[in-house]
Amino acid sequence: MIINEEYFALEDQVLQLVETICSGETMASYKEARRLLSQNKAANAKIKAFNEAKEAYERVEAYPDFAPDYAEIKQRVYQAKRIMDLDESVYRFRTAERELQLLLDKVSERLAHAVSPDILVSAGDPFFQSGDSNMPAACQIHISSRG
Repeated sequence: MIINEEYFALEDQVLQLVETICSGETMASYKEARRLLSQNKAANAKIKAFNEAKEAYERVEAYPDFAPDYAEIKQRVYQAKRIMDLDESVYRFRTAERELQLLLDKVSERLAHAVSPDILVSAGDPFFQSGDSNMPAACQIHISSRG
């Protein structure tokens, strides 16, 4: 890669974009939700209980036929996840996290399509709405590849 004035101008624009995202309302909501979650002892206890149940499940997951309490362990994971997911702080954090991810996905898509509309953008989310259609990006890719 050749470094010239255009490269430095582009780097400045990227830094400005990053600064704009970091100082925006979406990032502020995410940081506040993360802060509130980290201070919520009850929510952190639920997260810890879920992680412990998940680790117990991962230890027996490979051999369900030989673990006598496999079904119980699996059930505990589901219950712990449900309890964790129903916590208000966890819900608000996940909502803020998703909003931030959608913003970053949209920025990535706009950057890629500014270069060429043929560039496929992997948002990492099968439900990311790409373009003007109401279909998720994964569906659009499969439909457009059919011809």
